[in-house]
Amino acid sequence: MACGGTGEEWPSLPADLLLAVFALLPSDADRVRFRAVCARWAAAAATWRPRPWLVGSRTDRSGQGAAMSSFWLSQASGLVPFAAAVPPGLEYLSSSHGYLALSDPRAAPKAITLLNPVTGRRVPLPPIGFFKKWHDVATVVLSADPAADAGWAAVAAGFPTNCLAYYSSAAGAWTPLHFSAAGYAGVEHYGGRFYVAFKNRICVLHEPECGSPPAVIPLELSDADADGDHVGGGGSDDEDVPGSGRRVAVDTHLVECDGDLLHVSVRDEAEYSSDDDVAVDGGSSTDSGGGKRVVELHRVELVGDGAVRLVPVERLGWHSLFLGRNRAFALSKAEFPACRVNCVYLLDRQGHPDGVVRVLDMDSQWARRDETIYPDDGRRGSPSAGWARRGWFLPSY
Repeated sequence: MACGGTGEEWPSLPADLLLAVFALLPSDADRVRFRAVCARWAAAAATWRPRPWLVGSRTDRSGQGAAMSSFWLSQASGLVPFAAAVPPGLEYLSSSHGYLALSDPRAAPKAITLLNPVTGRRVPLPPIGFFKKWHDVATVVLSADPAADAGWAAVAAGFPTNCLAYYSSAAGAWTPLHFSAAGYAGVEHYGGRFYVAFKNRICVLHEPECGSPPAVIPLELSDADADGDHVGGGGSDDEDVPGSGRRVAVDTHLVECDGDLLHVSVRDEAEYSSDDDVAVDGGSSTDSGGGKRVVELHRVELVGDGAVRLVPVERLGWHSLFLGRNRAFALSKAEFPACRVNCVYLLDRQGHPDGVVRVLDMDSQWARRDETIYPDDGRRGSPSAGWARRGWFLPSY
């Protein structure tokens, strides 16, 4: 029935009723069609918030992937399997602005395809020919949705990071940028600029107006936080944390949260003696067999030209963080009811068949539970065995 009618026609249904119908639709494809009916239906559906996905794949013990699947984060705090429109034979790299970054693992050099699994839109990107073969693409971060911004850009980082790759939609090619790190580098687009971090080193990508490739500008780390307290261990790549012991940085993330840019460090809590750097077992390992992880948050504040200050953040309030080596983002429970407040959803041993999702309460820093993925493949026994957790994804409609 055509939109614009009156009386009891479908388009004139109350917005809350339209939203109730929209939420009951069984697939994302149906939700896309719902939004396309008319402006009134699209406006009603716009208040519905999608649930985060966890992308997984069936693997062998070496971590080599095969079939790919996805799992909703349910309001009961579980991970519910569902059929996602992800093409077979492609490998999940990361996600950004509602797009999965996928690649063909058999191709060299690695070409990247951006896929919106909800709308089916694909954006092919050229191969990155200047990464070394063992420097595989680990993260792709977009500046905007390619469907909504003709002047979008992207930054790709490998592992380990021998350099960054910068892509401009105007140029249509990847450009190498100087940045090296011995592990996973965190990348975020915030306030119109790309930022990259590894441990306590933070850089910003400065894009000249002439259209030349951006320059990676290191930001000087202030020695004091907003209250005058010392922050960090003093070195640009320092692994130490002030205190009686030492915590080793496992991952570094940059995340936009409630208008702020957060520097997030995931650290192994193993303590070392000051004499011989031998690890001391503090008895804090979890039931899953892995060591305890501690998440440390700092707000990144610009304090002048080329300088930043890291201000400690103790609580996330009504927000939660979703952390994976290839994707990290923040969500508010007010908009995404399936999320727990003041918690971190951390992928631990990411990509391995025995990996887990740990939900850390920022008030206690203890893993409250290890979520278990139950693949919808008809198997029995240990349903989580052999399912590698690849990364988080937030769909966009």
